Amino acid sequence: MLQKKRFIITGGSGFVGQFLIKKLSSIYPDTEIHNLDINPPIGLSFSNLTNHIIDLRSKQSLNSFNFSENDTVYHLASYIFTEKVPSKTKREAWFESLNVYGTQNLLCAMEKNGAKNIAFVSTDMVYGSPETTPIETNHPLKPNGPYGLSKVKAEKLIVDFSASKNVRSIIFRPRMIVGPGRFGLLNKLFFLICNNLPVPLIGSGNNVYQFISVHDCVDALIEFHRQDHLTGSYNLGSINPPSVIELIKFIIKEANSSSLVIPTWGKGTKAILSFLDNVNLTLLYPEQYMIADQNYVLDIRELMEDLNIHPKFNDKDMLLEAYRTYCNSINS
Repeated sequence: MLQKKRFIITGGSGFVGQFLIKKLSSIYPDTEIHNLDINPPIGLSFSNLTNHIIDLRSKQSLNSFNFSENDTVYHLASYIFTEKVPSKTKREAWFESLNVYGTQNLLCAMEKNGAKNIAFVSTDMVYGSPETTPIETNHPLKPNGPYGLSKVKAEKLIVDFSASKNVRSIIFRPRMIVGPGRFGLLNKLFFLICNNLPVPLIGSGNNVYQFISVHDCVDALIEFHRQDHLTGSYNLGSINPPSVIELIKFIIKEANSSSLVIPTWGKGTKAILSFLDNVNLTLLYPEQYMIADQNYVLDIRELMEDLNIHPKFNDKDMLLEAYRTYCNSINS
């Protein structure tokens, strides 16, 4: 009997996952969507959506769900930089517990049931500090810390699995994903602007620091399903990003804020941030601040040529959308 096509999303209760579920449900209302997440989604209810409380770190938990050959698996579940990140000496094991071993468990479960399609959301942090810009997908993978390293290891698991088991896989490496409802690192910036406080930079701010809209990320993920020949690794980023100082001044102006942008000595600021991290008073993590004053732009030509995806959202618009959502959230 021919098995039905289904969408399986790990980490569907997260930021990108919720946007993906909404769009998949809109485009494919008659196709089953299964969300495998340790947390149930908030405010998501569709007739074709089923939520499964599953911990990818546990083989037993994951084995409670049966994959099938026609499934399109979107692997989004990941530990990222949040307030839950442990102290420096425990970070590598913490990130690996889900990002590496959770991925390994997922691939084993897919193999057991013959699932043949997986799209993985990795990170640009697999590259580390750029040797050349824009950063192409063949740039050396030299991450600056345990998060990027865990993603490098997960990528290798997927590539090896794909080659040995005849599974179609695609890996997306996005820049910082921005959109309404996700603040993360931007929380600090938005708080300062909202309260008319000075905004200190790491360095002069003349460097270019690219973002990517969650909407463009979702479009890329859906294209993997639409074009059944797509494989390989692709960068996700915006087109023609502005400098950091230009971007922040734009948000300040649009917000009618009186905040001032304060450039700093990059090396000195990084030294202070490193000291604070070493004594468990972390403001930013090394993988975040080490590239904050560098030109960090991903080359997305392959994305546009192979997938015919041209990012629709520019950095100014997506950051302003996120800022306005932040203001609404604190005022509601």
